[in-house]
Amino acid sequence: MIARLATTLTGIVLMLYGLIAAFSPLPLGAPLVILGLIMIAAANPAARPLILSMRRRWRWFDFLVRKAARHSPKRYHETFADTDPATHPEPAKKDG
Repeated sequence: MIARLATTLTGIVLMLYGLIAAFSPLPLGAPLVILGLIMIAAANPAARPLILSMRRRWRWFDFLVRKAARHSPKRYHETFADTDPATHPEPAKKDG
């Protein structure tokens, strides 16, 4: 419980710092935001559908996540696989 909370809080801090760093001349913002999101998704499975939809919507985001996945620790590989749009087809839309 405490580990999940610590991982979630660290992910939130990394995301916020990444959003602030996105406006700096150094290109550190996007990797920090992605790392923060993956940490949150690893600690909270309920956040994985949000990241999956973000990866489906924005190809550039999916590209950065795939690039980060190659350099990430093995314990996050399951999280990357669970949010991979290639392995999870988009649900069919209902006509209404």
